[in-house]
Amino acid sequence: MKFIKSHWSILLLGTILIIAGVAHGYNMFHFPYFENDEGTYISQAWSLLKFGKLAPYTYWYDHAPAGWMLLSLWYVFTGGFFTFGYSIYSGRVFMLLVHVLSTFFLYDIGKRLTKQPWAGVFASLIFSLSPLAVYFQRRVLLDNMMILWILFSFWLLLPKRLTLVRIIFSALCFGIAVLTKENRSEEHT
Repeated sequence: MKFIKSHWSILLLGTILIIAGVAHGYNMFHFPYFENDEGTYISQAWSLLKFGKLAPYTYWYDHAPAGWMLLSLWYVFTGGFFTFGYSIYSGRVFMLLVHVLSTFFLYDIGKRLTKQPWAGVFASLIFSLSPLAVYFQRRVLLDNMMILWILFSFWLLLPKRLTLVRIIFSALCFGIAVLTKENRSEEHT
C-alpha cells in the first residue's frame, strides 16, 4: 500500500499507456482495412532502403520525405519489412509504438500545463479511445508520425526550467514534423 501511495502517478501513467496500447493493438492487423496510402508510404520506405531514392517513381513526390525516412529506420531496426507478417503489419506495429509515445507526451503536457494529472488522463483517454482515433491512428499514415513530433516539440518547451538547448531541440522536432507531413490546402476547380 505504501508503494502505491508513493508511486501513484507512475502507476496512473502506466495504466493509461496500457489502455492506449490495448485499444490500438487489439485486432490492429484486421481493422481497419488496408488503405492505399499505407502501401504508398511503405513502398517509399522500401525505395529509400533498396535504391536510395525518395520514391519508387521519380516523377511523383507528393509529401515531404521525413515520414517514410522514419518508417524505413523502423524497418532497419526491426529486421525488415516482413518481421511482423505483411509489410503493412510491420508498419502498423510501428503506428502502435507511435501512438503509445504520443499518448505519453499528451498525458504529460496536460499534467504540466494544468498542474493536475487528471487533465492528462482525460486528454489521453479521449485521444486513445475515440472511435476516430482507433480507426485512423492504427493506419500507417504520415499524420500520426507528424503528431508525435509536434507533441514532442511542445513537451520539450514545458520543463520547470527552460534552456536554450531545449528550445533548439523543440524547433528541430517541429521542423521534422513539418517535413513529415506538410499541411496544405488544395483548391479544386
